[in-house]
Amino acid sequence: MPQSTSLTVGQGESFKILVSITDTTNAPIDLTLRQFSGSVRETYSSEDVSTDFNFEKITPYTSGSLYVSLPPDSSSLLTAADYVYDVIMVSGSESRRIIEGKFIVRPSVTR
Repeated sequence: MPQSTSLTVGQGESFKILVSITDTTNAPIDLTLRQFSGSVRETYSSEDVSTDFNFEKITPYTSGSLYVSLPPDSSSLLTAADYVYDVIMVSGSESRRIIEGKFIVRPSVTR
């Protein structure tokens, strides 16, 4: 079961979180051969993707850790609102949702 976590970013700000992935015994999962994808949408049923996350695996890949991020130019294109997101880990034919939840975009005051 994926972890459900609300995330918040300000419009035009950098966004970066550290995600650690473990197995059922809490041992880190080797990320060497694993790929990641993740999107933000207005609702779970929305056809259009609002933005996609960037991923950076942390070495050594056996640590089970990666960064999930959005650059400022991506967050600046999002309207201040509540969205939904998820991150999927893929290895061969196996696909696993590792994190999901609300993605809250706060408006920018300073322009």
